[in-house]
Amino acid sequence: MPYVGAMGLFPYASRYPVVREFPEHGRPRHEIVAEIEAMSAAEDAVALEGKISGSIYSGDHDHYAFLNEVFGHYSHANVLQRDVYPSATRFEGEIIAMTADLMHAPEPCGVITSGGTESLMNPLLVYREWGRERGITRPNVVLPVTAHPAFDKGAHYFGIELRKAAVTDRYVADIDSVRALVDENTVALVGSAGTYPHGLIDPIDALSALALEHGINLHVDGCLGGFILGWAEALAVPAPVFDFRLPGVTSISADTHKYGFGLKGSSVLLYRTPELRRHQYFIVPDWPGGLYTSPGMSGSRSGGIIAAAWAAMVSLGREGYLAIAADIFGTAARLRSIIGEHPELRVLGDPLFNVAFAAADDLAEEDRIDIFHVNDSLASKQWRMNGLQLPPAVHFCITRPNTMPGVIDRFAADLHEAIGYARERRGTAPRSGATYGAGGVTVPREMVEAGMAGWLDATQSLPPPPP
Repeated sequence: MPYVGAMGLFPYASRYPVVREFPEHGRPRHEIVAEIEAMSAAEDAVALEGKISGSIYSGDHDHYAFLNEVFGHYSHANVLQRDVYPSATRFEGEIIAMTADLMHAPEPCGVITSGGTESLMNPLLVYREWGRERGITRPNVVLPVTAHPAFDKGAHYFGIELRKAAVTDRYVADIDSVRALVDENTVALVGSAGTYPHGLIDPIDALSALALEHGINLHVDGCLGGFILGWAEALAVPAPVFDFRLPGVTSISADTHKYGFGLKGSSVLLYRTPELRRHQYFIVPDWPGGLYTSPGMSGSRSGGIIAAAWAAMVSLGREGYLAIAADIFGTAARLRSIIGEHPELRVLGDPLFNVAFAAADDLAEEDRIDIFHVNDSLASKQWRMNGLQLPPAVHFCITRPNTMPGVIDRFAADLHEAIGYARERRGTAPRSGATYGAGGVTVPREMVEAGMAGWLDATQSLPPPPP
């Protein structure tokens, strides 16, 4: 059976029968549920210990049970059919209104999407169309190298040139580099709050001023950080302003399925004006099946996901989010302090909730360590960090499970041991590396050499049948 590091491409082939063709007869429901329960319990075990970076944002199974109950009432509902399910219009409108309030939008104007990727791709489409109205036929968007690769995906799909600006030695967008890339075909700038790799807030105020200077748009990617950094000011946490209070900001994305604590598959995309949002709409007026209209890339969507996002927000309220945010900011500050106790390590930038750290580069060569040896040791104790590259680093994105009593103390002890492990293995190759979404697991060299497309193909294929 092929494997990617410790992660099997077909991890349950040895425990359960593999469905290789459409089954002739259905299976009993109780068997199916038992199988699902066994897999989910095993997979949630590490999350329940608070050892996972990011990914599991709430970890509160009472909260999940509540959201699942809400979801169940609308799991079969298609929000495309608003006459049948008008509640979806209520849920979407109120989610947008609450998010707009948090982001200080001049008016509640936005859309609900299926997640961060769609919330980053849609603005690219909007700004391409905005540019076409102004005679721009070869649009470009300027963004720092730390911006999420969903922008690359959207630019590929929509025929937009991406221009990658450098970052400073603090790992945020270098405004001089951004400025040098702007020309008459630039339709938008992008900044993050915070960045996925390092959890940092780009200088949105300077990007806002530059956007106004050139009469172009500015999207703020708050998919990861929006619903946590939005509470920083009320908690006296020193986060810079990144939202619609800056006049050059024209759109913001924030994922309700991350620090909004909804179920996976929901995000909010806000626009400054309805005129901008209208560029996202798609209409076919003369189709034989009837007038076709869509507010975005999705057609049919589950009413359950939207209802659950709404329920999460109104059940927690401002008071609930503030209490959770205070725990997360406090835990992240403690984490930074723990890392700072080790001269072999350095924190990248000035993070508030997602803390990236690398091997110190100011030590003598014989005293330096490989950060992925550190990660190997932590992984052996079931800590799932996220591996980064350019520079080699890992990050620990603090979520609710990580704030449980004793979790960070355990991490401190295990990190101390991991430093010793890394010292002992200087000059040897680590097992882990930087693969997005794989928790530091390394894709085997033969798969990399064959091309990542081959690796992706492998993940979509069944294992060979047993002899």
